[in-house]
Amino acid sequence: MRKILLLHTGGTLGMMPSGEPASLAPGRFLEHLLVQVPELGQLAQLSVEVPFNQDSSCLEPADILVLAQRVREAAPAFDGFVIIHGTDTMAFTASVLGFLLADLGKPVVLTGSQRPLAFVRSDARSNLVNAVDLACRAIPEIGICFGTHWLRGVAADKLSVSQFEAFQSLNLPPLAEIGAEIRLHPTAGQFARQMPVDMGRALELSIRTMTPHPGMPWFPAPAGAKAVLIQAFGAGNLPMGRSDLMGFLEDCHRRQLPVVVTSQCPHGGVDLSAYELGRKIETLGAISGGLHTRWAALAKLGIVLGAGGGVAEVREAFATAWAGEPTPEGAWPQA
Repeated sequence: MRKILLLHTGGTLGMMPSGEPASLAPGRFLEHLLVQVPELGQLAQLSVEVPFNQDSSCLEPADILVLAQRVREAAPAFDGFVIIHGTDTMAFTASVLGFLLADLGKPVVLTGSQRPLAFVRSDARSNLVNAVDLACRAIPEIGICFGTHWLRGVAADKLSVSQFEAFQSLNLPPLAEIGAEIRLHPTAGQFARQMPVDMGRALELSIRTMTPHPGMPWFPAPAGAKAVLIQAFGAGNLPMGRSDLMGFLEDCHRRQLPVVVTSQCPHGGVDLSAYELGRKIETLGAISGGLHTRWAALAKLGIVLGAGGGVAEVREAFATAWAGEPTPEGAWPQA
């Protein structure tokens, strides 16, 4: 029987009603997990640890590094890992871990739920059982198991606050479809692992993130900002006729602040050569985020900056698929 380490970090799955009026807060039920979900014991020899227990909206970069370090330390003793995590920031954690643990060689499955396990009608039990099942299958992927899909972490995003099918991977097919059987994608676990070996020890997230809207004023990036991440319109368009936007981009260029452009659209990505506006952005030094999700782009930027990288290193990073993130050249980057 395979040995699986389950790391509980909090989130709705383990919450209990608390306070008046009734709200949800982190609970202690996981102390009796195998009593509540005995079928887990039929799937694996399960060990449970609680590195921290909090609502995922309170997540800090140091928390993700703790998870990565614990998985690394425990890898020789376990066949796979399940991480219970709140849904709000699960896609970001999955993106960071997808990069940091790409070379682990073992499955790391993140899961959670939209309703607590303690509730009668909940998606928690099925998500948890499916996650442990996937972690036993020796597929070297870091992904999110939620609803009826297992998604590569660096390509996933949360799209619903209430539906049980809360996550999607719109630019990459699922690693697995989960129904009466688990149908794995034939290339699951097969991707080039190309993150530079000197990166991943720190996350620097002093990044100004921006989602433009018509009429938005463009102010200079704060003095402490190390980079800028812009979620632009469509294929990467911005109102380049605005003098304040031109001044903003010129200021970033002078200060050697990396400017990465992703798209507000969840499907498809940035192609700065597609429109004249995008070409103008590129001439001012902006870097295309391609098909990176907002979370994968933020994670990759944070890792490069954490290693002391600048514009050149960021440009190289976004031109390379580190951990199977989708690229414009093909839906499934190959090894």
